[in-house]
Amino acid sequence: MSGLPLGFDQVFRVHAPYVGALVLKLIGRPGYVDDVVQDVFIQAHRGLAKLRDPEAVRPWLRRIAVRRARRWLRKRWVLRWFRELDVDAETQLVDASASPEERAQVTRVYRSLERLPEDERLVWVLRLVEGETLESIAEMLRCSVSTVQRRLRAAQAAMGERR
Repeated sequence: MSGLPLGFDQVFRVHAPYVGALVLKLIGRPGYVDDVVQDVFIQAHRGLAKLRDPEAVRPWLRRIAVRRARRWLRKRWVLRWFRELDVDAETQLVDASASPEERAQVTRVYRSLERLPEDERLVWVLRLVEGETLESIAEMLRCSVSTVQRRLRAAQAAMGERR
C-alpha cells in the first residue's frame, strides 16, 4: 500500500470496524455509534487527500474519532442539565459469552462513566480500556501529559467512589 494514493473507500473498509469499536468504548452508547463514525469519516473524507503516509491513517482516524466522541459527550453532558438521560444496560458493550456478573459490572462501569466530565471519561477509557500511552492521549486531546495525568487521577478517584 505504500506509495499508492489513499482511496476513501479502501480507508473506510479497512478502518471503519476499528473506529466503530473505539467510538463504542468512548461513548458507551451503541445506538449512537454509527452517527459518530459517520462524522469521523465525513471529516476524514475532507482531509484524506492531504495525508501522504498510509501508515499514518489509523492514528489520524483515532484522533478524529476521539475528538468527535468528545464533541458528542459534551453535547450529551449539556442535555443532561435539561433532562435526565437514562443509562441502559447496553448489551453490545459486553461479549456475548460474558457471564451475568460480568455484564452487570460493565453496566456499572458505564453508568459511572456517564457521570464523569467528558475529558476525564475519554482519558480513562483511552488509558485503561484502550491501553494508550499518556503521551498519545495528550496528543489526541491536545493537552499536556500532566493534564492527562490529572484527569486520569480524577477519573480513577470518581470511578473508585462509585463502584
